[in-house]
Amino acid sequence: MPDTRGAAPKKPGFSEETRFLSAVAPGDGWWALALGVAVLILYAVTLAPTVATVFDDSLEFQIVLPALGIAHPTGYPLYTLLGWLFSLLPVGDDAFRVNLLSTVAGAAALSVMFLAARQLGSSRLAAAAMSVTFAVSSIWWSQATIAEVYTLHGLFVALILLLTLLGNGTRSPWLALVFGLSLAHHRMTLLLAPGVLVYLLWNDPGVLRRPRDLGMLAGAFLLPLLLYAWLPLRGLTTSSLDGTYINTVQGFLRHVLASDYGSFLSSNPLAVERPAGYPLNLLTSQVGLLGLLLGLAGWLRFPQQPRRMTLLALVFAVNMIFAAAYKTADVDVFYIPVIMVWLLVASVGLTILLDSLGAMLASTGRQMRLPGPYKAWLAGLSLIVLAVVLARPAQEALATMQTSTRLQACNEVLAVGETPALTPNRRGDWNVFNCGQAILDQPLPENAVIIGLLGETSLVRFMQQAHDLRPDITTVTADDQTARLQAVAEALAGGKATYVTREMPGLAETYSLTAQGPLIRVWPAGEAMPDPLAHAVDVPFGDQVRLVGYDYGPLAAHDAALLRLQLAWQVDAPVGEELKVSARLLDASGEIVASQDAVPVHWAYPTTAWRPGETVIDAYDFVLPADIDPSTLTPLVILYRSANGEEVGRFSLQ
Repeated sequence: MPDTRGAAPKKPGFSEETRFLSAVAPGDGWWALALGVAVLILYAVTLAPTVATVFDDSLEFQIVLPALGIAHPTGYPLYTLLGWLFSLLPVGDDAFRVNLLSTVAGAAALSVMFLAARQLGSSRLAAAAMSVTFAVSSIWWSQATIAEVYTLHGLFVALILLLTLLGNGTRSPWLALVFGLSLAHHRMTLLLAPGVLVYLLWNDPGVLRRPRDLGMLAGAFLLPLLLYAWLPLRGLTTSSLDGTYINTVQGFLRHVLASDYGSFLSSNPLAVERPAGYPLNLLTSQVGLLGLLLGLAGWLRFPQQPRRMTLLALVFAVNMIFAAAYKTADVDVFYIPVIMVWLLVASVGLTILLDSLGAMLASTGRQMRLPGPYKAWLAGLSLIVLAVVLARPAQEALATMQTSTRLQACNEVLAVGETPALTPNRRGDWNVFNCGQAILDQPLPENAVIIGLLGETSLVRFMQQAHDLRPDITTVTADDQTARLQAVAEALAGGKATYVTREMPGLAETYSLTAQGPLIRVWPAGEAMPDPLAHAVDVPFGDQVRLVGYDYGPLAAHDAALLRLQLAWQVDAPVGEELKVSARLLDASGEIVASQDAVPVHWAYPTTAWRPGETVIDAYDFVLPADIDPSTLTPLVILYRSANGEEVGRFSLQ
């Protein structure tokens, strides 16, 4: 399509078919800015207010970036430095500020994507429509509301495509510099290289005979890679959060090259299997059926723009092949460049559609002698088409805005085994923060030790670092169960009050256990000495167990009512069968408002392991909407046989 910038304006009418909607005009910058600001507001409204995940990279970044630490492979030095700058903003906590970096990068990417679409010859309306479609796609939106690397990578993808399409990449250092900066952030940048190199050499094959230009490009590309020197410099005083970074030449290369991650391509360590049609289904779910069809129509422009379409085709194909071959649980985010490229091509398809309808309108107008200016009729027709195209994205965006975060107690927050949810709307999501507060904001002994999985200990470290909660507590990370058991033994041998975050095989057989909030305290066998609970009772539950105390009351929480019920069980004789506890909260009419059924002590201490003479403290945290008045609820405790559900006894804590 010819570039009409600077051409004298024409007065379109039904007597001549014009394509003014496809013209690239100097005002594109204002359109791009308006789109970016609108999307920035949308993302800011749905931004997570603090920590929002436990078992993925987001929590790690919210700890590492404000402390200028070392992130997991490949180290992400550019992202780390930018995140540190954002952490200096005087708003929210450390987690919120790092989340905000994703929001800003996500909105900026939309502005650049619009400009890239215009370079393809797309009309303003088509470029804006497909950019908005991308903005509200669930995968992209979900990454713009938490601390993650993918919106910044998406911004670089859009920038690299834009600078490449501008056509002076072999005579200007900017494309090479941005490519190097992008590689200092995420190694998926390399997947853009085949398309970019083919396009540049196709446009300017003579660059290979210009050593000065080649030297300039090499220097501009390599300069940002010096940011990786941050790792060995910072490694002089610290390691990565999981302690795997080793500050040697071999350790540095292993970290930067992410050598261990190659297993996700060569094998399937997580046993993640997806059907052959998964990539197509995912693409359709993000762009919609109309977006898919418009993309197919856009590829029809290939004969008119072979170089540009070859660039996009190679970027699309290489990223698609990589994502389809990558066997990781959160693979959806690796399709982001694929979705972006498809919608860029779809903007061309939508432009073709609008131009075709404009030509039909012009022909019809001449025949029917329609009154009024041609532009008004064409604008009205275009708006109708855009309303149809954007109906689905608008409907899904509205549905997303109307969703609310489901309240979760700590036992749900710390559950493992599920793929992290790609949740766009994180507004008011305080679940993880409330869990971290519930862990530390309780009377733990001085200098206690908490042993758990990396995500769990990272949450504790975040609360210590960002909110100065119990800095005296030591955390020990051990994802392997054998290592956790060894850490328990060492902590007890050192005379430390020792806690674990979850049940483990062999723990109940070796030690006595009691619950303290969401934590499990480990005692030498038969030596548990928990503090008595606030209310003393003496209620027999069969011949072996008595309820001898309880405590019940609200805890500090954001945007929720967090209630803790603690029970003290006295063991009078060996319990020969496995019993479970059903802890319930009843309203004034006797209806169940909330309930938990579990093996005592957070599933860690079955009654068959209880030792006669000891007191077992059990605990249950309930989270309810903030407008619930705890004083209107009555706790009910039922002890029942897990084999058949038969009750052993019940007690209402009136």
